[in-house]
Amino acid sequence: MRLSSAIAPVRWTIALGLVLLSACEKRAEKAPVIPPAPVDVATVEQKDMPVELHAIGAVEPIASVQLKAKVSGEITKVFFSDGAYVKAGQVLFTIDPRTFDVALQRAQADLTQAQTEAQNAQAQVDRYTKLTNQGVSSKEQFAQYQTTATSQKAILAARQADVDQAKLSLDWATVRAPISGRAGAALIKAGNIVQANTDILTLINQTQPIYVTFSVPENQLASVRQWLGKGQVPVVAKDPDSGKPLGSGTLDFVDNAVDRQSGMITMKATFPNQDESLWPGQFVDVAVTLTDEPDAIVVPMTAVMEGQNGSQVFVVKDGVASLQKVEVERTVGSHAVIRSGVQVGQVVVSSGQLRVVNGGKVVVSGSGTAAKPKAGP
Repeated sequence: MRLSSAIAPVRWTIALGLVLLSACEKRAEKAPVIPPAPVDVATVEQKDMPVELHAIGAVEPIASVQLKAKVSGEITKVFFSDGAYVKAGQVLFTIDPRTFDVALQRAQADLTQAQTEAQNAQAQVDRYTKLTNQGVSSKEQFAQYQTTATSQKAILAARQADVDQAKLSLDWATVRAPISGRAGAALIKAGNIVQANTDILTLINQTQPIYVTFSVPENQLASVRQWLGKGQVPVVAKDPDSGKPLGSGTLDFVDNAVDRQSGMITMKATFPNQDESLWPGQFVDVAVTLTDEPDAIVVPMTAVMEGQNGSQVFVVKDGVASLQKVEVERTVGSHAVIRSGVQVGQVVVSSGQLRVVNGGKVVVSGSGTAAKPKAGP
């Protein structure tokens, strides 16, 4: 009885263990198998990549003119439409010319009179020169005629200046564009009285070519000056929203001092802007290309993830993704230039990283097979 009583608990323990083992086996059989994560992949490449500086720029006209009348009077006609492109020398406004025409006629009449008097005075000098040489006339009388002739010459010069001034005033009654560019609205309409050198008739901005002004950190100044000294430095302006290129130009101006407060230095690039895609006052993204770096290691920018330990990529080998730390030197367009962390020919996940775990299996989207290398974008 005592032996049977001792064996009974052992039997129960063994039976319970068998039941638990069977339950674990069934649970293991029912555990789901995690499928490979679908991803897109790209191959780490080596190619020549530009060395660029990026900044935010503002478009500025090379020349901007507040057009004012040089004479006062009534505007008789406006010869351009608001916002039209005008050429240098083109007639934009006319001021009633009648007053200036009358003034010119009066000045010309005064000039004719002065010419006659000057000729008479000179004739007297010539006459008394002979008489004085013959001893018929006194030297005092001869000196008097010389003084009169000199005075008449001065009066003649003054009358000629009056004619020139009257011609200028009459010419200024026709207001022309001093530069080629895009005109604003006509601020003074026909029938209004304009005051000389006071009222603004319109504003003209030169848009072809045009400036883009931007600033870069002072630690980039040496590089910019180095490459600027070797030749033209190309600059591209892009739309900040769409990234669409708006024009290509060249760096032409580097300011002569660094802003002490911001540590930035101002630069200007000139753009031909024949299609006027750049507009005064517009903000653009600026890319300054200093040189090309040969044989740079690049991956798609979408392959790089930012984590607590810095930049990382998933490297795929034999269908398994491994997280690998990388050092990104810069980004150029849709590519990231890698300083260290990956090697040419390795395969990285370019999209679909949210489903990937370190050490997990992956499959190329749509292929149904383990990830294989493919060319980068």
